[in-house]
Amino acid sequence: MIARPTFVATPVRATTARVADPFAVLQRQVGRLIDDYRAPDTFGSGRIGATDITEDATGYHIYIELPGCSEKDITLNASNGVLSISGEKKSPMAETDHKMHVSTRSFGAFSEHFNLPEGVDEDKITARIKDGVLKVTLPRREPAKPTERRIDIQPG
Repeated sequence: MIARPTFVATPVRATTARVADPFAVLQRQVGRLIDDYRAPDTFGSGRIGATDITEDATGYHIYIELPGCSEKDITLNASNGVLSISGEKKSPMAETDHKMHVSTRSFGAFSEHFNLPEGVDEDKITARIKDGVLKVTLPRREPAKPTERRIDIQPG
């Protein structure tokens, strides 16, 4: 015969659980939100800046915020339907002997990969950077024109 375990009731003690002050919780959450806004986690995390992708009749356009970067700091490659953007934002303070008091800027390597849509001509992709915004233009491939060729018939 299998013995069943007996149920033992344990008394519940009355506790004075401390309930968090809702205003203190709200203040902490707003503080975190402001900290995230002041120092967005982009360059130090390996991610690129804010990105917009648009489309018009000529093709697609990618706009990426890369403040503090020049064309020498950025590498673009297109291969097998993938656009790769990488680079590094270097700190201008690295070579100075200044004592840092506050720093909310981010520095470091970044990279991102985009799958190219069908119909993009990879050989004609262009890019330019102006005022800290990289613009990558992805033109559409020209539609294939039907060709007709006369085929000579050889005698038997």
